[in-house]
Amino acid sequence: MNIWHDLQPDLVRREEYMVFTANSIGSTAVLSFDGAAGLLCLNHLSDSNIGAPNNTGYLPRTCTPEDMPVETVILCSQPLPAMTLVRCRPVGLVIVHLEHGGERKLLLSAACADEFWSACLTVDEIPSANRKALVRYLRYDQQVISQPAASIEFQGLEQAEQYFDACQREYLLRYCGVRPQEGAENLPVG
Repeated sequence: MNIWHDLQPDLVRREEYMVFTANSIGSTAVLSFDGAAGLLCLNHLSDSNIGAPNNTGYLPRTCTPEDMPVETVILCSQPLPAMTLVRCRPVGLVIVHLEHGGERKLLLSAACADEFWSACLTVDEIPSANRKALVRYLRYDQQVISQPAASIEFQGLEQAEQYFDACQREYLLRYCGVRPQEGAENLPVG
């Protein structure tokens, strides 16, 4: 099974979707997704004193311009093991603007089963300490992979939904041969 392609389409909707986890809170091993194998692989190791402040994961049945599933930061109170499916909903979008041009986008997703984070509806409701920890970690991580961040921007739910829609359309076009209809707001997911 390739988790990117084989998840049921109705489990990936703009309002609520399943994410498969990659990195756990506190982890210093940074895992990335191997699209061909449908598995996680070790990308790099962080300094032993710098662990991830959030769980991260990937959104099946989406495709970014880099031909990868959408990366997401999972707002959750507990560390989650890699390759766990977590029901989430969008909260916002993080854009890492790179020093040498380009950008990295990550959805901010609230874990629906987490009582604290499921009540978070907007980026503004994320405590500033949590946002600062995420910014510090993303800056560090970008430095480790020799793609330093020039700035990091938080955007709201509307931008997150637009990014989700664009990446889902790209997935449907690239992997399912589905062409979007003119003016179609919400395309079917399967």
